[in-house]
Amino acid sequence: MTVMTTTLSIEASDLFCLYSVPGGATVAALRGMSLRIAAGERVVVHGPNGSGKTTLLRVLTGEISPSAGSVRVGGRELVGASRHAVTALRRDVLGQVDQHSGRTLRPELSVRDNVALQLLLSGRSRPEARRAADAALAALDLDALADRHPATLSAGEAQRVAVCAAIVHSPTVLLADEPTGELDLAAADAVYDLLASAAAHVGATLLLVSHDPRAARVADRVVRIRDGRLSEQWNPQAPDDESLVVDSRGWVRIPEPLRRTAGIGETLRVMPVIEQNRIERLHILGDGHAPPPTPTPPVLPAPAQILAHPALLAEGLRLTFGDRSLYGGLTVEVAPAALTVLRGRSGAGKSTLLRLLLGLVDPDEGRVVLAGVDLTGLDRLARARVRRDAVGVGLQLGSLAEPLDTWENLALARTSRGLAAEGVTLDAAVDALGLRAVADRPVRLLSGGERQRVTIARSLVVTRPVVVLDEPTSQQDEAHAELVTAVLVAAARAGTAVLCATHDDHLAAAADALVELA
Repeated sequence: MTVMTTTLSIEASDLFCLYSVPGGATVAALRGMSLRIAAGERVVVHGPNGSGKTTLLRVLTGEISPSAGSVRVGGRELVGASRHAVTALRRDVLGQVDQHSGRTLRPELSVRDNVALQLLLSGRSRPEARRAADAALAALDLDALADRHPATLSAGEAQRVAVCAAIVHSPTVLLADEPTGELDLAAADAVYDLLASAAAHVGATLLLVSHDPRAARVADRVVRIRDGRLSEQWNPQAPDDESLVVDSRGWVRIPEPLRRTAGIGETLRVMPVIEQNRIERLHILGDGHAPPPTPTPPVLPAPAQILAHPALLAEGLRLTFGDRSLYGGLTVEVAPAALTVLRGRSGAGKSTLLRLLLGLVDPDEGRVVLAGVDLTGLDRLARARVRRDAVGVGLQLGSLAEPLDTWENLALARTSRGLAAEGVTLDAAVDALGLRAVADRPVRLLSGGERQRVTIARSLVVTRPVVVLDEPTSQQDEAHAELVTAVLVAAARAGTAVLCATHDDHLAAAADALVELA
């Protein structure tokens, strides 16, 4: 599919991005990436974890400069651009929507003032900025939220406000990075529809990075990135008419499922079919040696202690936020050696419930018993000791030590618990979660999905009897989401009480127990 216009909002040509890693090695995140997006076009970008999607976005925002190639955004060349030019690009040309609305919305500001903030930072007066914010909220049917604060919004509402904040200055290019990874289906669809209408409202080009195939509902074109190159593209109106992309040097990337089906191993033959003295088409012959199947995850070590039933118990929970009341006397039991999944619509209180169960928030009514210890009345230090001894935790935005690599982050988690920094436990977790190839890189260089798997590995290597994870597959492509699910099932079979909040139907289907929040 070729863009048939000379007016381009994004034009990336032959981009290479190289990262130096410890040991003197260099990693190529982009390897000849070329992408042209027409003004006003809506493009969804898919790709497996580590394929280069995040690096591409960082190049388009001017956060990093490519090692080779050229890139123009909104008519502005970014290679060699000054810091002032990059700042002007972000201020005038770009609108950005992050996966986590908490990175965009300031909790101390109202929705109106959050939306106005971009204009205030650009030098507009407060009254003018607030009028523009009100107009943008009304245009996107969000004016009823204007006087609310982010803490009172559901996840879906917060993400829609973040979209509004991203377009209030009328950007020409709107970039969205996994904006629905932590939302239920209905809330995700609402955000997709709002992104499309918001882009149309200001006449912006939309580039949406997502693992969700449903994101295609708002796209004019869908492209897939593999190994740092554009590999496939298709029209969402004809999803079965997928085309492989041939770059300027003639390179083409054959997807692994197609390689398996066609029996293509290390070599193939391309035979021209000649009719009437000209090549009409090419016939591809595989060598009959398909790639080896993906190995099954290794068995994970058992936790240092397997708790009696229940491993975690909450009784009669109630919590009030302003005029909202959550849980209504909810009782939850988490069994040892089992995978328990917590589900519910965005805004139902799943993340808050996990924090209640960990003793990070106090309920207005009810009690929590964690690993046999009633948290009622315990001070912060005593609760922290219970978590240290009993729980491996991976919450949203879980912090990793950025300068350290995967091995060092896992070793740090163990030494902080008084455990040996090396051993089969680290190897098992790294291999099970498919991190071996990137384990020597500083985590700041990893993709979002890779970082999320490091966070999961960190919760497992401390071998605690309870593991609590919030949306552990939200940044995973389909294959890695299945891998994470298999690892969590294996951890439960080894004796760990695993509790996950998720919107992932595949993970929920693998659960031993489901807790549904209204």
